[in-house]
Amino acid sequence: MVNNYKRFIQNQFEKAKSTASEFISSKREEQAESTIELNAQYYNELKSIADKQQTTVQAIVNGIIVQYLASIPDEKNTISVDQKEDNPLLYLDGICKLVD
Repeated sequence: MVNNYKRFIQNQFEKAKSTASEFISSKREEQAESTIELNAQYYNELKSIADKQQTTVQAIVNGIIVQYLASIPDEKNTISVDQKEDNPLLYLDGICKLVD
């Protein structure tokens, strides 16, 4: 009876250990996917700026990314020349957007 209980506890412990190990490894994979590498020189320059501004390199890089994404045209709103030739009203739509 004691041996059965001991095996049961050992099995439960092994299951918990295995689950925890899987959880930790999947967390590391997620972090690796969301991590980028910066050139060491750029990192050092950004670190110096961040220290002077009392912020972090991550905050600066995130700000740069936001600015970049705002500056590129939204592809889903871009109309090709072929589409405009097929439907001349799309030209009118583009002209109206320029006026706004």
